[in-house]
Amino acid sequence: MRAIGSGALITMIVLLSGCASFFRLSPDAAFQKAIRVNETEALRLEQAGRLQEALDRWKIVLTIDTQHTTALQKIQQLSTVVREQSRRQVALGKEMLQRRDRQAAQQHYLTALRLDPQSREALQGLYTVDEQLGDHSAFAKSRMRGARADAAPLTMSSEDDEETGEEISLSEAIELFRRKEYRAAIDAFSRVLTSDPHLREAVEYQKLAYYNQGIEYFEKASYTEALDMFDRLKKLQPDFKRVSHYWGQTREKIAEQHYLAGIRHFKEQQLKEAIREWDQALALNPSLENARRSRERANRLLKNLETIQ
Repeated sequence: MRAIGSGALITMIVLLSGCASFFRLSPDAAFQKAIRVNETEALRLEQAGRLQEALDRWKIVLTIDTQHTTALQKIQQLSTVVREQSRRQVALGKEMLQRRDRQAAQQHYLTALRLDPQSREALQGLYTVDEQLGDHSAFAKSRMRGARADAAPLTMSSEDDEETGEEISLSEAIELFRRKEYRAAIDAFSRVLTSDPHLREAVEYQKLAYYNQGIEYFEKASYTEALDMFDRLKKLQPDFKRVSHYWGQTREKIAEQHYLAGIRHFKEQQLKEAIREWDQALALNPSLENARRSRERANRLLKNLETIQ
């Protein structure tokens, strides 16, 4: 007897059980709601001139619906504009550097990095300015690490300290915090505390840096990174400000992402992958009933499939 593919078997089971509508090509209500919310927010951010944040929103839309024409067009359009703006800021930074206006050059390079965190020209320009301003310490390099934070994990190895022999003072770490370069500040305070673990001021500033960076990530919909910040802070002080509130909200957001990923897998008839996503969603948010019902439905379908095979 000719073997029947798993995809065909799934379809056969669904048809026989009268649930063929579950494999509709269009997204379900949750999909549609998520798309509408992110579309609206993306357009609002674009109108406000916050192009990088708008771009992030369109990427979320495209993740939910990989065939979303508007999202594809907007991502291409905004990516081009953001890169051009970043290059323009780099050019202004170079111009200010030639005029020996190092403070202005520094601001242009930082603006370029906010637009495009991967801009190596902006990173190199910023480091050049730091050197000319006399920042030969770990302070200058920490700022570069902070600018690259989205492309690298938040770690500081002891080997790096041993190789460079660099130290950073509390005042330098506080200056990073004052500049709102929270990722670099977290690293800097960690190094200060390595030398003096009982320095209370450094501990308090580091907790504030975790909190502020977590909120920044949350507002940019970078929920995994935000949760990392809030997890670290809760280990230091579980009742710090509103960290429990943001921690719970962030877990719910990530759970929703896993739920939507599960729907995408289910639509592609990838039942085991869908179940894994819904398991993760429920681990983060046990009250997510949509994920629970979807997982139960997929488990029943998988058992029927295994019985037929």
